[in-house]
Order: sequence, then structure tokens, then C-alpha cells
Amino acid sequence: MTTRLRRPRGQSLVEYAVVTAALMGFTVMGWPFLVQLLNALQKYFGSIYYVIQSPIP
Repeated sequence: MTTRLRRPRGQSLVEYAVVTAALMGFTVMGWPFLVQLLNALQKYFGSIYYVIQSPIP
């Protein structure tokens, strides 16, 4: 006689909610860092463009 193991219902929904909450929390908490990172990338690419456009001595 074989018995099936029943998984608790709603486990995947709970896991999805926890993962989503964690991702949203990290995104909101990391937002100032993300803004600074984007500003730094903008300055970096701007400086590369400046070097490319500058005349060669």
C-alpha cells in the first residue's frame, strides 16, 4: 500500500509573496545607491565621449 505525501496548500503563494517582498524591500532600500550609480555612469560615459571628441595633439 502506498501513501501519498500531501504538500500543504498555499506554500507556493507564501514563497512568492516572501520573494516579492524581499525584492521590493531591497529595491526601495537601495534606491539612493542606484541613483548615485546611474549618475556616476553618466559622468563616466560623458568623459569617454569628451576624450573621443578631443583633438589629438
